[in-house]
Amino acid sequence: MKIAVYGSTKMKNKLHKSVGYALNGIAHGISTERNIKYQITIAFIIISISLLLKIPKIELLLIIFVSFLVIILEMINTSIERLIDKIHPEKDEQLGHVKDLIGGAVLLSVLLSIIIGIIILFKPILRLILN
Repeated sequence: MKIAVYGSTKMKNKLHKSVGYALNGIAHGISTERNIKYQITIAFIIISISLLLKIPKIELLLIIFVSFLVIILEMINTSIERLIDKIHPEKDEQLGHVKDLIGGAVLLSVLLSIIIGIIILFKPILRLILN
């Protein structure tokens, strides 16, 4: 039995292929999904504002985390919806509920990110406007 040693050529090739597939998936999601484009644009704007306002690192990390969470869940949502549509093209009530559940998870993550964004950014933005 051969054991792949990290750093070996075979291991590096597998890692490069895996990363390549993942990057292709991200690029495909961005190029084909309107919601992912919107979410990335909004995340970029909010993270940029957070950096300009020089909010504390822990709060910046939280902003980055929830921004990525929304995008990740949207990618999972898209994947599940496409898989369901491919496997079972006809309407099905149970599969409709599955789609609704994952859509609800995306919506909850968006609401969470809005709440966190308001809590963290409200005072710094207000200070900037009033000064």
